[in-house]
Amino acid sequence: MKMQEPPKNIEEFLKLQNWDYWPRELYFEDDNEWVDTVNKIKEDSSFASIYTHLWENVPRICDAVVIMESRLEECSTILENHASKIFEWDTVISGIGSQGKLERYKTFLSNYHKKRKIMLSDEMMTKKNIEACNFSGFKTNELTQLPRHLDAERIYLFILKAHNFDEKVLKMWKTYFLSEASIALLHDSFWWWFLHKFKPDKENQDSLFDRISESYATLFMSIPLSRKDAFFQVYPDCLTQAIYATFLEAFPESSNLFNDEFKEDLGNNIFLWLSGFKPQKGFWMHWKLKELLTTTIHGTKKAPLKSIKDRIARSQERISNSIDFNMMKILKNPRAYTMPTIKKESKLSRLTTKSHYNSTGPEFNRVLFNTGSQSPLILYYLKMHELAAISKVPRKTKIKLTEILREPPPAPTYYDIIKEAKRQFARNQKDFRMEKHRINEEIKFLRQQQERIDKELNRLQAKATKKPYEAKDDFKKFLHNLRYEAQLEKEFLTSLPSSTTAIEDCNFEEEEH
Repeated sequence: MKMQEPPKNIEEFLKLQNWDYWPRELYFEDDNEWVDTVNKIKEDSSFASIYTHLWENVPRICDAVVIMESRLEECSTILENHASKIFEWDTVISGIGSQGKLERYKTFLSNYHKKRKIMLSDEMMTKKNIEACNFSGFKTNELTQLPRHLDAERIYLFILKAHNFDEKVLKMWKTYFLSEASIALLHDSFWWWFLHKFKPDKENQDSLFDRISESYATLFMSIPLSRKDAFFQVYPDCLTQAIYATFLEAFPESSNLFNDEFKEDLGNNIFLWLSGFKPQKGFWMHWKLKELLTTTIHGTKKAPLKSIKDRIARSQERISNSIDFNMMKILKNPRAYTMPTIKKESKLSRLTTKSHYNSTGPEFNRVLFNTGSQSPLILYYLKMHELAAISKVPRKTKIKLTEILREPPPAPTYYDIIKEAKRQFARNQKDFRMEKHRINEEIKFLRQQQERIDKELNRLQAKATKKPYEAKDDFKKFLHNLRYEAQLEKEFLTSLPSSTTAIEDCNFEEEEH
């Protein structure tokens, strides 16, 4: 049998292998099943699925503190139990129950074994402005998560750290701040204020407020009586800061909305809910949250809101819109198109000094206050549960408090008055130096003139004894020159103060800047 020759080129090779038409079409027995599988793979590998899976299964960094505290408490319990049984011989030598303890220890170790932790990046493509965020709806048995998967516990820890509390106080109060009721207060108060301020929804707001009153009543009852006063003196302010920090962290692109007025309104609302009092005006000025504008609660730098290309494009567009290159207009009126040089004053960057108005002050009003009454949230909780029949405090415990009825109209502050007095004193000093300089120059000039006149008179007297007629003519010329010089001197002294004043004013302005 004759051996077949090997193929000499690619065409012969494909024909030999019966691949003259290649690649051939692929046929699947069940196209629908294949399409479903591909769609499922795409869905499982999407950003939202990966993000949600990581959030639900990977613990956050702040969990380490809570886990460690729980572990220490359980170890303490086990140690106490072991110490109480150590002298009971039957328990020691008996095998009964040992297997159960071993299983319990294995369960304990499996619950708290070390896991890998990740920190979710601030640059992930999540919603960063108010407009793109919506409330998902009130759920009776479940808290609505904060935007961008923010953790309420981490926010509270950030606020407590900013307060620089004493270590013992921080350890004691951290348990109350991170309690279930306090966490629920932060979640529901944030969403209530979000709806109230930006996207009103009365039904959801009413449901949130009901649960806010429940959470606050629970928190109030959980605090020991000896610590209630101290804790609730700082809690309204800390809750307000936590809500404000959540807004800044969740919506960095809308940070311009969270101005001083926003903080004032938010604080007034929270303080009135919890205590029935409005805080002092400008209470937020002692907050230490300015770094949140540029950094996150984790300490990492925030990504710029706009890219450099976008900012350059906007700048070029603004310049092109504002510049007119019509040469005829420029030639007709060149002064109108010159760019004035603006001197930047260093004092604009200085911090404004707080000072009171130089006026009669605010108007006050006396109001009746019941020292034994409940806060608005507690009162609402009692009414909601039909517990209004609780015995009330007698009227004799009611006292009169003073509140600010009307703030004073804007007027110069003491700082402004002192500043203006210093300016006036500086001007007076400059006027004095100017006048002193003018008088010294005039005295110097008069002395020189007197010396010259005396010298000339001595010369004329000596000449008069020898040539009286020539001396007479010289004396007339001397008198004429004196009158002419006196006129020039008068004109010079008249022009001297105005020029000196102009120079002094310029120097004063330069020193002030």
